[in-house]
Amino acid sequence: MIQKFAEENVVPAFHSETEPQLHYLGKVLPEISSFPRVMHSHPDYVEISIIYSGQSRYMIADQWQTIQEGDVIIYNAGVVHDELTGYKAQIGSYFFAIGSLKIPGLPENALIGAHANPVFHIRHGFDTVKILCEQMILTQDHPTIWSKYVSHTQTLALLEIIWRIIHLEKQPQEKSSAFHMGRKIKDYLDAHYQEQLSLDRLSEELHLSKSYISHTFKDMMGYSPMQYALREKIGEAQTLLISTDYPVTEIAHKVGFDIQSHFDQRFRQYVGISPSKFRKAYRQNAEAPQPSVMI
Repeated sequence: MIQKFAEENVVPAFHSETEPQLHYLGKVLPEISSFPRVMHSHPDYVEISIIYSGQSRYMIADQWQTIQEGDVIIYNAGVVHDELTGYKAQIGSYFFAIGSLKIPGLPENALIGAHANPVFHIRHGFDTVKILCEQMILTQDHPTIWSKYVSHTQTLALLEIIWRIIHLEKQPQEKSSAFHMGRKIKDYLDAHYQEQLSLDRLSEELHLSKSYISHTFKDMMGYSPMQYALREKIGEAQTLLISTDYPVTEIAHKVGFDIQSHFDQRFRQYVGISPSKFRKAYRQNAEAPQPSVMI
Protein backbone atom coordinates (compact mmCIF):
# COMPACT_ATOMS: atom_id res chain seq x y z
CA MET A 1 0.00 0.00 0.00
CA ILE A 2 1.20 3.50 -0.84
CA GLN A 3 -0.04 6.18 1.53
CA LYS A 4 0.21 9.88 0.74
CA PHE A 5 -0.38 12.69 3.21
CA ALA A 6 -2.10 15.91 2.22
CA GLU A 7 -0.81 19.26 3.35
CA GLU A 8 -2.60 20.52 6.43
CA ASN A 9 -4.01 23.98 7.14
CA VAL A 10 -4.57 25.03 3.53
CA VAL A 11 -6.06 28.54 3.56
CA PRO A 12 -7.46 29.82 0.22
CA ALA A 13 -6.25 33.24 -0.87
CA PHE A 14 -9.09 33.78 -3.35
CA HIS A 15 -12.36 35.08 -1.94
CA SER A 16 -15.55 36.30 -3.59
CA GLU A 17 -18.58 37.58 -1.70
CA THR A 18 -20.74 35.66 -4.18
CA GLU A 19 -20.30 32.13 -5.51
CA PRO A 20 -18.38 32.12 -8.81
CA GLN A 21 -20.17 30.52 -11.78
CA LEU A 22 -18.45 28.99 -14.81
CA HIS A 23 -20.32 30.15 -17.95
CA TYR A 24 -18.27 28.32 -20.55
CA LEU A 25 -14.80 27.02 -21.26
CA GLY A 26 -12.89 25.77 -24.26
CA LYS A 27 -9.64 25.10 -26.04
CA VAL A 28 -8.47 26.93 -29.16
CA LEU A 29 -6.23 24.80 -31.35
CA PRO A 30 -3.40 26.70 -33.09
CA GLU A 31 -4.83 26.05 -36.55
CA ILE A 32 -8.22 27.63 -35.78
CA SER A 33 -6.46 30.68 -34.30
CA SER A 34 -5.31 31.49 -37.84
CA PHE A 35 -8.66 33.30 -38.13
CA PRO A 36 -8.01 36.26 -35.79
CA ARG A 37 -10.54 37.11 -33.09
CA VAL A 38 -10.96 40.84 -33.72
CA MET A 39 -11.91 43.45 -31.09
CA HIS A 40 -14.59 42.29 -28.68
CA SER A 41 -15.52 42.30 -24.99
CA HIS A 42 -17.59 40.31 -22.50
CA PRO A 43 -20.01 42.43 -20.45
CA ASP A 44 -21.12 39.90 -17.83
CA TYR A 45 -18.09 37.81 -16.88
CA VAL A 46 -14.32 37.65 -16.57
CA GLU A 47 -12.54 35.68 -19.28
CA ILE A 48 -9.29 33.95 -18.37
CA SER A 49 -7.09 32.90 -21.28
CA ILE A 50 -4.13 30.57 -20.72
CA ILE A 51 -1.63 30.30 -23.58
CA TYR A 52 -0.16 26.82 -24.08
CA SER A 53 1.66 27.37 -27.38
CA GLY A 54 2.73 30.06 -29.84
CA GLN A 55 3.53 33.76 -29.66
CA SER A 56 1.69 36.83 -30.92
CA ARG A 57 0.67 40.40 -30.09
CA TYR A 58 -2.67 41.25 -28.46
CA MET A 59 -4.20 44.65 -27.88
CA ILE A 60 -5.87 44.59 -24.45
CA ALA A 61 -7.78 47.65 -23.22
CA ASP A 62 -5.26 50.38 -24.02
CA GLN A 63 -1.93 48.66 -24.57
CA TRP A 64 -0.19 46.17 -26.85
CA GLN A 65 1.10 43.01 -25.23
CA THR A 66 3.41 40.26 -26.50
CA ILE A 67 1.74 36.93 -25.69
CA GLN A 68 3.62 33.65 -25.33
CA GLU A 69 3.39 30.14 -23.89
CA GLY A 70 2.82 30.19 -20.15
CA ASP A 71 0.98 33.52 -20.10
CA VAL A 72 -2.32 34.10 -18.34
CA ILE A 73 -4.49 36.93 -19.67
CA ILE A 74 -7.25 38.45 -17.54
CA TYR A 75 -10.09 40.15 -19.40
CA ASN A 76 -12.26 41.87 -16.80
CA ALA A 77 -15.91 42.32 -17.74
CA GLY A 78 -16.27 44.96 -20.45
CA VAL A 79 -12.56 45.13 -21.38
CA VAL A 80 -12.09 45.33 -25.15
CA HIS A 81 -9.35 43.10 -26.58
CA ASP A 82 -7.95 42.41 -30.03
CA GLU A 83 -6.17 39.09 -30.68
CA LEU A 84 -3.79 39.28 -33.63
CA THR A 85 -2.89 35.83 -34.91
CA GLY A 86 -2.40 34.30 -38.35
CA TYR A 87 -0.66 31.49 -40.16
CA LYS A 88 2.74 32.70 -38.94
CA ALA A 89 1.62 33.45 -35.39
CA GLN A 90 -0.75 30.68 -34.34
CA ILE A 91 -1.77 30.59 -30.70
CA GLY A 92 -2.98 27.60 -28.70
CA SER A 93 -5.02 28.59 -25.66
CA TYR A 94 -7.56 27.54 -23.04
CA PHE A 95 -10.31 29.99 -22.15
CA PHE A 96 -12.70 30.19 -19.20
CA ALA A 97 -15.60 32.62 -18.72
CA ILE A 98 -16.50 33.08 -15.04
CA GLY A 99 -19.27 35.29 -13.69
CA SER A 100 -20.91 36.18 -10.37
CA LEU A 101 -17.61 37.49 -8.99
CA LYS A 102 -17.70 40.12 -6.30
CA ILE A 103 -14.23 40.56 -4.87
CA PRO A 104 -13.76 43.20 -2.17
CA GLY A 105 -12.05 46.30 -3.56
CA LEU A 106 -12.68 45.39 -7.24
CA PRO A 107 -15.55 46.09 -9.67
CA GLU A 108 -18.07 43.32 -10.21
CA ASN A 109 -16.73 40.52 -12.42
CA ALA A 110 -13.13 41.67 -12.20
CA LEU A 111 -10.00 39.85 -11.05
CA ILE A 112 -7.60 42.78 -11.33
CA GLY A 113 -7.75 46.54 -10.91
CA ALA A 114 -8.71 48.76 -13.82
CA HIS A 115 -5.13 49.93 -14.42
CA ALA A 116 -3.30 46.67 -13.68
CA ASN A 117 -1.34 44.89 -16.40
CA PRO A 118 -3.68 42.10 -17.62
CA VAL A 119 -0.89 39.69 -18.65
CA PHE A 120 0.88 37.46 -16.13
CA HIS A 121 3.39 34.68 -16.66
CA ILE A 122 3.27 31.30 -14.91
CA ARG A 123 6.86 30.79 -13.83
CA HIS A 124 6.42 27.55 -11.90
CA GLY A 125 4.02 24.64 -12.24
CA PHE A 126 2.70 25.37 -15.73
CA ASP A 127 2.34 21.63 -16.47
CA THR A 128 0.02 21.33 -13.46
CA VAL A 129 -2.09 24.23 -14.74
CA LYS A 130 -2.38 22.58 -18.18
CA ILE A 131 -3.46 19.31 -16.55
CA LEU A 132 -6.20 21.16 -14.62
CA CYS A 133 -7.37 22.85 -17.84
CA GLU A 134 -7.59 19.49 -19.64
CA GLN A 135 -9.45 17.95 -16.70
CA MET A 136 -11.98 20.79 -16.74
CA ILE A 137 -12.63 20.22 -20.45
CA LEU A 138 -12.87 16.47 -19.88
CA THR A 139 -15.48 17.02 -17.16
CA GLN A 140 -17.66 18.89 -19.67
CA ASP A 141 -17.04 16.40 -22.51
CA HIS A 142 -18.09 13.38 -20.42
CA PRO A 143 -20.88 14.57 -18.10
CA THR A 144 -22.16 12.52 -15.18
CA ILE A 145 -24.60 13.30 -12.38
CA TRP A 146 -21.64 14.69 -10.42
CA SER A 147 -20.16 16.83 -13.19
CA LYS A 148 -21.55 20.18 -12.09
CA TYR A 149 -20.08 19.73 -8.61
CA VAL A 150 -16.72 18.58 -9.94
CA SER A 151 -16.68 21.45 -12.45
CA HIS A 152 -17.44 23.98 -9.71
CA THR A 153 -14.61 22.68 -7.53
CA GLN A 154 -12.22 22.76 -10.50
CA THR A 155 -13.26 26.35 -11.21
CA LEU A 156 -12.46 27.35 -7.63
CA ALA A 157 -9.08 25.62 -7.91
CA LEU A 158 -8.32 27.51 -11.12
CA LEU A 159 -9.32 30.83 -9.52
CA GLU A 160 -7.10 30.08 -6.52
CA ILE A 161 -4.11 29.42 -8.79
CA ILE A 162 -4.75 32.49 -10.94
CA TRP A 163 -5.30 34.72 -7.92
CA ARG A 164 -1.96 33.69 -6.43
CA ILE A 165 -0.19 34.26 -9.77
CA ILE A 166 -1.58 37.72 -10.49
CA HIS A 167 -1.02 39.08 -7.00
CA LEU A 168 2.70 38.32 -7.15
CA GLU A 169 3.05 40.77 -10.04
CA LYS A 170 4.09 44.42 -9.65
CA GLN A 171 1.48 47.06 -10.40
CA PRO A 172 2.17 49.41 -13.35
CA GLN A 173 3.44 52.94 -12.82
CA GLU A 174 1.20 55.99 -12.97
CA LYS A 175 0.06 56.89 -16.49
CA SER A 176 0.66 60.21 -18.24
CA SER A 177 -1.98 62.87 -18.95
CA ALA A 178 -1.83 61.96 -22.67
CA PHE A 179 -2.67 58.38 -21.72
CA HIS A 180 -5.74 59.51 -19.78
CA MET A 181 -6.95 61.59 -22.72
CA GLY A 182 -6.39 58.59 -25.00
CA ARG A 183 -8.46 56.51 -22.59
CA LYS A 184 -11.25 59.11 -22.77
CA ILE A 185 -11.30 58.83 -26.58
CA LYS A 186 -11.24 55.03 -26.36
CA ASP A 187 -14.15 54.96 -23.88
CA TYR A 188 -16.24 57.06 -26.27
CA LEU A 189 -15.44 54.78 -29.22
CA ASP A 190 -16.25 51.67 -27.15
CA ALA A 191 -19.68 53.11 -26.34
CA HIS A 192 -20.53 54.34 -29.86
CA TYR A 193 -18.66 52.14 -32.37
CA GLN A 194 -21.93 50.80 -33.86
CA GLU A 195 -22.91 54.32 -34.90
CA GLN A 196 -21.73 56.48 -37.80
CA LEU A 197 -18.57 58.08 -36.44
CA SER A 198 -16.19 60.71 -37.80
CA LEU A 199 -13.36 62.85 -36.48
CA ASP A 200 -15.70 65.84 -36.65
CA ARG A 201 -18.16 64.11 -34.34
CA LEU A 202 -15.41 63.04 -31.91
CA SER A 203 -14.03 66.57 -31.84
CA GLU A 204 -17.45 68.04 -31.11
CA GLU A 205 -18.40 65.48 -28.46
CA LEU A 206 -15.07 65.40 -26.62
CA HIS A 207 -14.16 69.10 -27.05
CA LEU A 208 -10.76 68.20 -28.48
CA SER A 209 -9.17 69.12 -31.79
CA LYS A 210 -9.23 66.56 -34.58
CA SER A 211 -5.45 66.64 -34.82
CA TYR A 212 -5.03 66.00 -31.08
CA ILE A 213 -7.54 63.13 -31.18
CA SER A 214 -5.82 61.47 -34.15
CA HIS A 215 -2.26 61.74 -32.85
CA THR A 216 -2.96 60.95 -29.20
CA PHE A 217 -5.09 57.91 -29.97
CA LYS A 218 -2.74 56.55 -32.66
CA ASP A 219 0.25 56.91 -30.35
CA MET A 220 -1.52 54.98 -27.60
CA MET A 221 -3.41 52.31 -29.54
CA GLY A 222 -1.54 51.91 -32.82
CA TYR A 223 -4.78 52.48 -34.76
CA SER A 224 -6.54 55.61 -35.93
CA PRO A 225 -9.88 56.21 -34.14
CA MET A 226 -11.85 55.10 -37.21
CA GLN A 227 -9.75 51.95 -37.67
CA TYR A 228 -10.32 51.11 -34.02
CA ALA A 229 -14.10 51.54 -34.33
CA LEU A 230 -14.14 49.36 -37.46
CA ARG A 231 -12.24 46.58 -35.68
CA GLU A 232 -14.82 46.73 -32.88
CA LYS A 233 -17.61 46.30 -35.44
CA ILE A 234 -15.90 43.22 -36.88
CA GLY A 235 -15.16 41.82 -33.43
CA GLU A 236 -18.80 42.16 -32.35
CA ALA A 237 -19.87 40.54 -35.61
CA GLN A 238 -17.61 37.57 -34.81
CA THR A 239 -19.20 37.26 -31.38
CA LEU A 240 -22.69 37.21 -32.89
CA LEU A 241 -21.64 34.69 -35.57
CA ILE A 242 -20.25 32.37 -32.89
CA SER A 243 -22.95 32.74 -30.24
CA THR A 244 -26.22 33.31 -32.17
CA ASP A 245 -28.10 32.06 -35.20
CA TYR A 246 -28.87 35.54 -36.55
CA PRO A 247 -28.61 35.72 -40.36
CA VAL A 248 -25.43 37.38 -41.61
CA THR A 249 -27.47 40.26 -43.04
CA GLU A 250 -29.00 40.98 -39.63
CA ILE A 251 -25.60 40.83 -37.93
CA ALA A 252 -24.21 43.32 -40.44
CA HIS A 253 -27.01 45.75 -39.53
CA LYS A 254 -26.58 45.19 -35.77
CA VAL A 255 -22.91 46.17 -35.85
CA GLY A 256 -23.50 49.30 -37.92
CA PHE A 257 -23.16 48.36 -41.60
CA ASP A 258 -25.95 49.67 -43.83
CA ILE A 259 -24.68 47.87 -46.93
CA GLN A 260 -24.14 44.10 -46.80
CA SER A 261 -21.37 44.08 -49.41
CA HIS A 262 -19.37 46.59 -47.35
CA PHE A 263 -19.67 44.32 -44.32
CA ASP A 264 -18.54 41.25 -46.28
CA GLN A 265 -15.58 43.14 -47.73
CA ARG A 266 -14.39 44.48 -44.38
CA PHE A 267 -14.87 41.14 -42.64
CA ARG A 268 -12.72 39.38 -45.25
CA GLN A 269 -10.11 42.12 -44.93
CA TYR A 270 -9.71 41.65 -41.17
CA VAL A 271 -10.47 37.95 -40.66
CA GLY A 272 -9.37 36.43 -43.96
CA ILE A 273 -12.60 34.59 -44.82
CA SER A 274 -16.27 35.48 -45.31
CA PRO A 275 -18.64 35.78 -42.32
CA SER A 276 -20.49 32.57 -43.24
CA LYS A 277 -17.25 30.59 -43.63
CA PHE A 278 -15.99 31.95 -40.30
CA ARG A 279 -19.17 30.79 -38.55
CA LYS A 280 -18.91 27.34 -40.15
CA ALA A 281 -15.19 26.92 -39.35
CA TYR A 282 -15.58 28.03 -35.73
CA ARG A 283 -18.55 25.76 -35.08
CA GLN A 284 -16.94 22.76 -36.75
CA ASN A 285 -13.91 23.23 -34.50
CA ALA A 286 -16.11 23.50 -31.40
CA GLU A 287 -18.14 20.39 -32.28
CA ALA A 288 -15.27 18.19 -33.43
CA PRO A 289 -13.92 15.64 -30.91
CA GLN A 290 -10.64 16.91 -29.48
CA PRO A 291 -7.55 14.69 -29.75
CA SER A 292 -6.04 13.45 -26.53
CA VAL A 293 -3.22 15.68 -25.31
CA MET A 294 -0.04 14.38 -23.73
CA ILE A 295 1.12 16.78 -21.04
